[in-house]
Amino acid sequence: MTKVLIIGGGHAGANTAFALRKDGFDGEITIISNEGYLPYHRPPLSKDFLKQNIAIEKLGFKSTDFYEEQKISVNLDTHIDSINLESNLAITKDASFNFDYLVFATGASPRLLPMENADSKNLFYLRQIDDVLSMHQEISADKEMILIGGGYIGLEVASAMIELGLKVTILEAEERILQRVTSREVSKFYNDFHSKKGVRIICNAKVTNLNAENQMINSVSLESGESLAADIVLVGIGAIPNTQLADLIGLECSNGIKTDQYCRTSIPNILALGDCASSFNTLFNYELRLESVPNALAQSKVVSSSIVGNELFNNEMPWFWSDQYDLKLQMAGLSSGYDECHIFGDIDAAEFIACYGKDGYLIAVDSVNKPKQFMLFKRALTNGFKLEMSLLKDKNFQPESIFSGSN
Repeated sequence: MTKVLIIGGGHAGANTAFALRKDGFDGEITIISNEGYLPYHRPPLSKDFLKQNIAIEKLGFKSTDFYEEQKISVNLDTHIDSINLESNLAITKDASFNFDYLVFATGASPRLLPMENADSKNLFYLRQIDDVLSMHQEISADKEMILIGGGYIGLEVASAMIELGLKVTILEAEERILQRVTSREVSKFYNDFHSKKGVRIICNAKVTNLNAENQMINSVSLESGESLAADIVLVGIGAIPNTQLADLIGLECSNGIKTDQYCRTSIPNILALGDCASSFNTLFNYELRLESVPNALAQSKVVSSSIVGNELFNNEMPWFWSDQYDLKLQMAGLSSGYDECHIFGDIDAAEFIACYGKDGYLIAVDSVNKPKQFMLFKRALTNGFKLEMSLLKDKNFQPESIFSGSN
């Protein structure tokens, strides 16, 4: 009987198991997870679960009964120490697991803050359920929270904490928040929106010291000389793909485990997907490593297809989302390298789409509170619809009519 061993119990790993059963695979499926919880939804960690609006039991993808019925074995609190390729064995401290196919869905780990007192009890990273449970012990109204990093996670946490009555300051090392992922116009919109909600945002902020007493940070010092009081510190400065095991067995890695369009690594019976993988995407004709739920879900189907002998491959248009206050941000495409940005809609009314162009054609969009029109743009981009930027700048431009034939 064919055995598939999946290392990682996040969106990528769990949905690979689900996809295999859906595709008719009747061999053994084993998931190895180093967490103590059955696979669960992670987006709520920075939103409703952080605000304690959703019970921990509601986070799980499936019940224990489901895994039993589908004959998917889930091994929690289990860490793979080594892999023997000659005998196709994954080895832990107490056991070993046979495999015919090995799937790396090991995800990514938060980039750590490299300075003294970064191990303080009130400094947190947000990646897993346990991170949030630890934060819950410290969160209460009127406390001072410092968020180091002005990316999407930082902004989502800021909105949640403001709603809970905390005083929030965001420290961003770049000259503007979201600098690496969006345009100046969208950065300014989010900067202004958060500021009006009471968030203090300091850009070009270089942290020089975490000042602590009894393993509790009480203030954060900046290169500018300013010192900010702190009761809670959350660090969100990016993530690093978990490739340690892949490196040990000689897989080719560069900003993730390198795979072809079928999610196959340099070793034929080993596949990789999700946050840990840098996979070839035929839509763009180059490798991408994407940290997103939609990417994990799309690649899980590709991995399953590769194992059962079908012909799916990576050609998914990257897309993401972020919820902050009553703002629904949806993004499609890759805006890196854009040479113009046109705002379609009313940015002052918080209902707009930022359209990114390169060489005269649309390459990506950021949509705020325009979900129906976003889906039209996303569909057009996915289907290779060549939209001239001059067309959408026309005052009479309507996505509903232009994209009606692109589905």
